[in-house]
Amino acid sequence: MKKSIREYLNYSKGQQRAILVLLFLILSITITYFLLPRFIHLPPAIKNDELQKLMAQIEWDTEHDSKSFYKKNEPYKPLVLSPFNFDPNLLDEAGFKRLGLRDKLVKTLLNYRNKGGKFYNKESLKRIYGLHEDEYKQLEAFISIPNQYSKFDKGPKEVLHIELNSADTTQLIKLRGIGSKLSMNIIRFRTQLGGFSNLAQLKEVYGISEETFETIKGSLHVNKNLIKTLNLNAATLYELNTHPYLKGDLARALVDYRKNHNYKIENLDQIKEIPLINDEIFRKIVPYLSIQ
Repeated sequence: MKKSIREYLNYSKGQQRAILVLLFLILSITITYFLLPRFIHLPPAIKNDELQKLMAQIEWDTEHDSKSFYKKNEPYKPLVLSPFNFDPNLLDEAGFKRLGLRDKLVKTLLNYRNKGGKFYNKESLKRIYGLHEDEYKQLEAFISIPNQYSKFDKGPKEVLHIELNSADTTQLIKLRGIGSKLSMNIIRFRTQLGGFSNLAQLKEVYGISEETFETIKGSLHVNKNLIKTLNLNAATLYELNTHPYLKGDLARALVDYRKNHNYKIENLDQIKEIPLINDEIFRKIVPYLSIQ
């Protein structure tokens, strides 16, 4: 028996709801497809003449950068200077610029002098970084360095006997080769250490060369009684870690060691048991440690 069309279209309520939802979705998608472009403002297309201008600007920038690159890599052309008689140990900033030297080179020269550097002869000026060989040749005949700066006259102008652990900057700058900056570097490092235990530690000060050290060591001596020590049984990890010779793993190892010994280290030789401490390190750090 054949079913009528009505029977085929007779859906349950659940099926009817599903059909309505599907129709709603189809209608929503259709409306969105046609109306969405009206609400989205796309950037206007670049006109042909504007595009040409943009391309021209890009080409100019590329060419300009390329020229700058090759200019930086061209062989250096020495300056034509305006030399006059001068002493490089005394000439001021304005004087160096009057010679025609570049600002960067002038800064290098002054920085060298501020760190205690001296020009003992004409050739010593040639070693300054940034001074071209042809520029040095222009200046060579005009360089005038008195005999007092002779490289072989390294002794102090007067007999000096300076105690390194109590000297201030006024005393230190009397030493040949020590300027204001180097004297401050010495005191800064001395403060970090707690004092110098030997003169050789001066070579650890930033800016002091082997030549400068050999020049000044005869005028210095060290009073070890002025050294400030750290109490190994009481110093905090922070205090140990701020010392130049103890910071890092060594400071932590010292803290762990004393903790394992109930904070009662009875003599400094005990710390030789710490694996990080060999004989050389022990001799280096022991002047800065105490157990009281």
